[in-house]
Amino acid sequence: MARYSLLSQLALRSIFRNTRRTILTILLIASCLAALMFTDAMVRGYMKSMVSITTSTFLGEAQLHHAQYRKNNDVDKYMTDVERIESTLAASPKVQYVSPRVIASGMVSSSENVSAGAVYGIDGEKEAQVSKIAQAIVEGEYLSGKPQELIMGKELADILQVSLGDRIVVTISQANGGELSQELFRLSGVFSFNDRLMDSGLLFINIDKAKQLVNIDGVHEIALQLNDKAIVDQQDDPFWHQFDDKDIEFLGWKALFPQISSMVDMSGFSTLIVSIIMYILIALGLINTMFMSIYERHYEFGILLAIGTRKSQLFWQIIKEGFYIGLLSIAAGLILGYALSYWGSIHGITLGESMEISGVTLNEPIKLIMSHLTFVELALGILTVTIVACLYPAIHASKLQPSIAMRKT
Repeated sequence: MARYSLLSQLALRSIFRNTRRTILTILLIASCLAALMFTDAMVRGYMKSMVSITTSTFLGEAQLHHAQYRKNNDVDKYMTDVERIESTLAASPKVQYVSPRVIASGMVSSSENVSAGAVYGIDGEKEAQVSKIAQAIVEGEYLSGKPQELIMGKELADILQVSLGDRIVVTISQANGGELSQELFRLSGVFSFNDRLMDSGLLFINIDKAKQLVNIDGVHEIALQLNDKAIVDQQDDPFWHQFDDKDIEFLGWKALFPQISSMVDMSGFSTLIVSIIMYILIALGLINTMFMSIYERHYEFGILLAIGTRKSQLFWQIIKEGFYIGLLSIAAGLILGYALSYWGSIHGITLGESMEISGVTLNEPIKLIMSHLTFVELALGILTVTIVACLYPAIHASKLQPSIAMRKT
């Protein structure tokens, strides 16, 4: 026991024989750990923001369509018996809010210009519970139910050179025949999502007027927000198969937007790749530091071996030096990494208003999400790497020949 205590004391004294080098090594390892913690929290926050923006801005966490609608967004493919579908969904404890929509492509024109756009007919009250259109209004008012109301994106309003109260003519192709239908509206509100596609290509009118324009007695889409978020990963759950009608397609956001789902599934690899790179840097830096320390103490090691010190004791002394450097580095890294991650979780990281990835514009600050279990795993990983990295220098030191080592000063 005394022998191991003596080895520990020698190891602690040895790592501070060259204080500057040891501190620089500790700072290197601590910075790597802090970077790993920050990266992990950033990736978690980024993925959550991507999902939140995708599902809560407008699209919803689940949608129902006619089974053939999504192939070509065909205006003729719409769902009937909407009241039954809505009442069934509303009765489910897994559903929070429901919003029906009528969708048609058309031309929108003012006295100054003409542009193409997607016309959405919505129920203003229900839609406000599912999406953030109401919160995105920057001028005028949200839909109140008046027949001739219309709201559009800020960029589209700039293209048409219109302001609140101006007349807007909407022209669309009707379902079941394709005849053109025109209607005059008044611009009642302007929204801005800081998303180029939405702000320049969408306009919203009241759903009853949209049904009249498109000439249908039904809806093209029903968007949902869910109480049970986890059910999106459970496509075999009876919840997704409660409509026996073969003409209805009911899917969660992961099935509707597979590119976002793939990014979420692969997000763990980002931290893994960064971890491998950081671990290699730590190992190389520590090996260099330990060999420099060993070369400076060749004469000392030669004396120790000459007076009877076992090679295994020399081996374990080097390992303990690496262990203590690892512990000090972890303590400093955890403090630094936690501080940075906590700051990011409070204030968020802004990537810019026009940052677009996989068709999703990151128009909100990314709030970092800390996983304390992952932080502990990363710290233990760093400690393991420091010990493993010391094996090569320790083996080298244990193989020194006393007669040769004592010749070196």
